[in-house]
Amino acid sequence: MTKKSFIAILVIGLFLTLAGLIVFKALNRKAPAEFPEELPAFELFSLEGFMFTTDLLEAGKTGLVFYGPGCLFCEHKGRELAKHAADFIGNQFLFITSAPIDSAIAYSLRTGIGAVPHFYSLVDNFFETPLLFGLRIMPTTLLYDEDRKLIKGFEGEVNAKTLFKAMHEHGNEKK
Repeated sequence: MTKKSFIAILVIGLFLTLAGLIVFKALNRKAPAEFPEELPAFELFSLEGFMFTTDLLEAGKTGLVFYGPGCLFCEHKGRELAKHAADFIGNQFLFITSAPIDSAIAYSLRTGIGAVPHFYSLVDNFFETPLLFGLRIMPTTLLYDEDRKLIKGFEGEVNAKTLFKAMHEHGNEKK
């Protein structure tokens, strides 16, 4: 084999390897999550045991924070949102978990969300929210506008500044 044919085979081999890698990554890329475009009707329980439904939502934008009480990212998110609660006055946040109520109470106390008037800690006793809202990971945060239309969904940790920006900019776009 000559030096030229060896280099040609090597270049073709590298090209095919690179092309194969690109195709492999494209086929294995995760599809973006599909969250409900309109806030679906739901029935959850407050930490006091009362039924909380979509009919009880206040006017304004709504943030839904789906969390697991043992999740460190979820813990950080709850603390950060409670710390910046004043930025979200006029809007409400629902912190939703399928964990036992004792865990939800402990999370609410640890993070400080229980002390914020427009933050509600809710429990999904029937494990319906993951399917209803298209959840794949915890935490997941969904923002809905005054008309209950999806503003934006976030999988994983997202900071309060990003949520504030998304909520504030929606409806205030220059036309």
